[in-house]
Amino acid sequence: MADMEGKIVLDSISIILVRPRFPENIGSAARAMKNMGIHRLIVVDGCSPLHMNAYKLASGAEEILERAEECPTLSEAISGMGCVAGTTSETGKERTPLLTPKELAAKLIPISKKNFIGLVFGSEKEGLKNEELSLCHLYARIPSFESFSTLNLAQAVMVLCYELFQSSTATLACSTRMASSEQAERMFAHMEKTLLDIGFLEADKPKRIMRTLRRLLARSRMEERDIQILQGIWSKVDWILRGKKV
Repeated sequence: MADMEGKIVLDSISIILVRPRFPENIGSAARAMKNMGIHRLIVVDGCSPLHMNAYKLASGAEEILERAEECPTLSEAISGMGCVAGTTSETGKERTPLLTPKELAAKLIPISKKNFIGLVFGSEKEGLKNEELSLCHLYARIPSFESFSTLNLAQAVMVLCYELFQSSTATLACSTRMASSEQAERMFAHMEKTLLDIGFLEADKPKRIMRTLRRLLARSRMEERDIQILQGIWSKVDWILRGKKV
């Protein structure tokens, strides 16, 4: 029963590789995914998962490469997902709180029964950009030796997939349906426009405060009802502003 339950949960999880430069890393990541029972791979603006060198390293996980989705942008890749976690080797106020792989898995598995989950890894050279991390609800960092902290892409995928697999065999709590990234992005776009209209955001650099507001709301793990309430607030403010302009 635990194995079947775990499989169902893991089927809702996608590994998303953003701008991968080397097909060998895609193949190795696919093998790591299959080892841990995760089968959905998405490649964003990177080399092809069907490259011959990716097949060489997949070693039995070729079907993951063949079913892999390719998307031009991260926002498109995560549009239907209820929770998105970004990985980073760097620290900073825009990348907090940073969870360990075990802590991240403990948060993701209970909500994966009713929500699609995306686990995002940046390119080998530069990782994820701040704009890409701002699309994520959670952030994770793999603890490693301080003087050499950056892991190979496929190794990082293995560490996170292992923790998800381990957590998936535990008893799962009932969860609610989270708002999808597409729903959240529509709300954030509306929010930014309204806050600009009332003068709360600086017109020349609205993203600075918006990144902070995104992090604040992401911590609450917004449900669909939460998004509807926030959309209602911005719509009411817009209506009042229109009335004052008449």
